[in-house]
Amino acid sequence: MDAATPKNKSKSSPDFEIRLVGDGVKPWDVPMRALARTLNAVQRLVEPREEEELECEGRQEEAAIEVVPLHLVQVRSGSARYGVAANDPDRTIETLTEAGFALKNPGTQEWDVDLLSPIENLSEVAKSLGCSIEFREPQKDGKVYATIDANSYSLLAATAFFVAESSVYGYLERVGGATDPRCGLRLPSQPARMIYCTVKSEEIVRKLGQHIYQNVMVMGTVTRLRKGHRVKTVHVKDFEPSKTGSILEALDEIYEAGGKVWDEIDDPEALIRELRGE
Repeated sequence: MDAATPKNKSKSSPDFEIRLVGDGVKPWDVPMRALARTLNAVQRLVEPREEEELECEGRQEEAAIEVVPLHLVQVRSGSARYGVAANDPDRTIETLTEAGFALKNPGTQEWDVDLLSPIENLSEVAKSLGCSIEFREPQKDGKVYATIDANSYSLLAATAFFVAESSVYGYLERVGGATDPRCGLRLPSQPARMIYCTVKSEEIVRKLGQHIYQNVMVMGTVTRLRKGHRVKTVHVKDFEPSKTGSILEALDEIYEAGGKVWDEIDDPEALIRELRGE
């Protein structure tokens, strides 16, 4: 059997259920966009490593066709519950159970982006529909593995992240926004994901626009994961463009600009390579 072919493609019995629990929530009342977002987030929760690898390789659409770890089965009228079959039921149930425990005990978990991102999406869906989302055994009165509601992500964020005034060095890929001033940075230590940043003012956005597709040092409020100190978001209050000249001069300017900025740089070796133009 081809490795990309789901083992249980013809399977008709669910391994777990997704249940949207709320007053009067019926399957036909759930917008297709919300359901698709829920299923996408669950798949990312179950297969986080695979998604990160595919993002690095730029093959998300191809992989979505080749590998489908989860499948809806036995969808019926009644409450908004959806039976799901998994390629690897044991691993899937284990992941959902661990997520449920972590949600109940947020201070005991070293959260990472691959786990937090789908929970954030699921919390947004729960908030938009005015319900909670349960993952449970398919039989009647089955065990609930995990429950996510509108407040789940905000409770996790309080323990998963820390916020500080700091500086971040990166490659400026996007500038501007339809509603709010924004920019996009790709950090040497996090090349697979572009960091979407809010910007303090339109004036700073205009100045940033003069340095798009260049390396910059942005200063402002930085939100980082406690685990590994990976950057999640930056509220940019000011910035410094990359300077021409010797590498020693550039490093001296970075240090003088922020005092302890050097200590806050995610990957000093990657920064040095960038300044050398490698």
